Amino acid sequence: MRPRPPRPVATMTGRRQVRLAAVDALARASLAVRGEPVTLHSPGDWNPPADRLPAVFVRTGRETKTSFNRGLPEFTTECALEVKAIVKAPTAAQAQDDIEALWFAIENALLLDPALIAITQQFASVETALDIRAEGARHLAGIAASFAAEFPEMFDPAARFPALAGVGLHADTIRPADPSGTYVNPPFPASVTPAPRTHGPDGRDEATLVVLPPRHDGQP
Repeated sequence: MRPRPPRPVATMTGRRQVRLAAVDALARASLAVRGEPVTLHSPGDWNPPADRLPAVFVRTGRETKTSFNRGLPEFTTECALEVKAIVKAPTAAQAQDDIEALWFAIENALLLDPALIAITQQFASVETALDIRAEGARHLAGIAASFAAEFPEMFDPAARFPALAGVGLHADTIRPADPSGTYVNPPFPASVTPAPRTHGPDGRDEATLVVLPPRHDGQP
């Protein structure tokens, strides 16, 4: 009898993998509304003030696991990948056009992303709701959607998870920005705005923080 190959064991929950892949796909899409860059938050404040728009928010909410094995825990998992986009405009018609154009870019970024396609079996459904309202002379438009992402999950109590080597936090801000500079090995190369530019990211590593895990050998 041939031995069974080892089963893949997740080093993090599938829900988190889906969220991180979605955030990465949207970041690489360089979303903008009439030339103004869209800020991306996960999870962020789902009711932001108008001066922080346009913005996109990503989180994972409801999750359902359905077992397909009577031995070690193995599931078909479906989680709700929740994405919300909000824009502001001087008229309702402009707000409608802006949010529809932005949402078209969001759906294409998510549903055609190789990383998301690789870790999901399917998007079983997408439920979408559109809302437009006026705040004085300003009009706000938003689309909130729930993508039902389906993927397999296997859990093995004997699995050894890789040790965390450390976490690096880098900041390359939208404003202020160098209008013409070119920087080698930027921390977020896919997000750098080409020069000449009126806003960032410009490729500078403007702030860096490295967090190391505690040692267990008595050394600091």
